Amino acid sequence: MNEKNLLKTVLWSVVLVVLLGGAYLVYSKNEPNNNPGSNVSDGGQNKANNSSLKPAYDFELTDLAGNNVKLSDYKGKIVFLNFWATWCPPCRSELPEFNEANKIFEKNADAVLLAVNLTTGGARGETEDVVRQFISEKGYTMKVLLDKTGSVADKYSIYSIPTTYVINKDGNIYTYYEGAIDENTLMDAYNKLKE
Repeated sequence: MNEKNLLKTVLWSVVLVVLLGGAYLVYSKNEPNNNPGSNVSDGGQNKANNSSLKPAYDFELTDLAGNNVKLSDYKGKIVFLNFWATWCPPCRSELPEFNEANKIFEKNADAVLLAVNLTTGGARGETEDVVRQFISEKGYTMKVLLDKTGSVADKYSIYSIPTTYVINKDGNIYTYYEGAIDENTLMDAYNKLKE
C-alpha cells in the first residue's frame, strides 16, 4: 500500500508540474514584453512614449488580384494586420465588422485593414481558390493577402487565430489582440492613433 500511495503522489506531482509549466508558458506568451515576435505596447500608451515601440516586420505577399503588396507600402497609414483562415469560426465572425471598419478607413484614406490569410493548404485545405470563393460569396472589399508558406505568420509569432496587430503611422507595432474582436475595438485603436 505504501508503494501504491507513493506512486500516486509522484504521478500527481508530475501532473501538477506539467499543468503549472503550461500555465506559465501561456501566461508568459501573453505578456507583451515576452513575445519576441510582437514587440507591442499596452495599447494605451501616450505619444510621449512612442520611442519604446519597435518596428513591425516588413513583408511582401500576393493579394487576390495577383499584386505584390509590401507592409512598408502603407507607411504613413495606420495598419490593422489580421491573421485569419476560412475554417476558423471566430475569424469568420469578426470579418463582417472588419469589412465595415475598412470602408471607413478607405474613406478617410489614413488606415488600412490587411487580412492575411493562412493559405498553407494542409489538412484544412485552405487554398487560394477556397479563399477567393469565400471572399467573393461574402462580398468583402478589404485587401486579402495570401501567406502561402506561413512565413509572415511565423515572423509575427502567430500561434492562434484570429490575431490582429495594430501598426501606427510610423510603422511601429502599437498593440495586438488575440482572439475575435469587433468593429468598436478596431475603431477605438484607430481613433487613438489617427491624431
